[in-house]
Amino acid sequence: MKLSFLTYNTLFNSGLENIEDILDIIKPDIICLQEVDTAEKNLSRMSKFGYELAGYENSFIRLGIIYGIVTYYNKNIFKIKRHRWSIKKKGVDFLDVFYNVINIILRTGRQKSFLLSDLVHLKTNKEVTVCNTHLLVFGSNVLKMKHIEHLLKSLKLKKRQRFIISGDFNYFPYKRKGLEQLFLKYGLLEATKDINQTVKFSGKKIISTFSLIQRLLIKLLHRVLRNLKVDYIFYKGVELEDTKRIEVRFSDHYPIISVFKV
Repeated sequence: MKLSFLTYNTLFNSGLENIEDILDIIKPDIICLQEVDTAEKNLSRMSKFGYELAGYENSFIRLGIIYGIVTYYNKNIFKIKRHRWSIKKKGVDFLDVFYNVINIILRTGRQKSFLLSDLVHLKTNKEVTVCNTHLLVFGSNVLKMKHIEHLLKSLKLKKRQRFIISGDFNYFPYKRKGLEQLFLKYGLLEATKDINQTVKFSGKKIISTFSLIQRLLIKLLHRVLRNLKVDYIFYKGVELEDTKRIEVRFSDHYPIISVFKV
């Protein structure tokens, strides 16, 4: 069987409001979204396209609206077995606290989020575990790798387990090899290795969504980095057939679609 999988940071729900344009291009079996308005009415909008909600987790509040990560599945192809919240780490991590304060000051306000969903294919009864991810905007790559490793270590993935992790890692372009090696340590390969850019800060509508401080940081970042990649898909237990970037501009991120053989 084949499995099509999409990850997309929607930029404060903008991408979800225009999701029909993406579904006209391709209709994925599984969809992982970040920065989605988690109000019940908004989450239910995907039902008219044949998708069921696997689960969601709140990440941050902006202008009175709660945003989070959301996972959907095509109800004609999969059924949900269970979904789980992020695996919490016991104790106080002062590096976590420090960067959480920085994110609050800069009004990004995000906490790290992992959402796990166990899905079962209706025809073959094959199971796949999906992890939707959104990591801190401002935080060191060392901290982000620490969060990822804690998750992977806690999951205790079996050798032949089908597992896909995707989302907005907010991983800055240094120590890139370290990220790849971390996933390899747990038997995961990158599906997005041939995509060099997943973020583009352009267009008045997109830029206007950010605060003044964020706009200044974006200008500085854009001068240093022309091609910025922060969205990833990693996998194990399935075979990659193709990955591509969908050329739509409803967000500062591009939707990324991968097709796997299961």
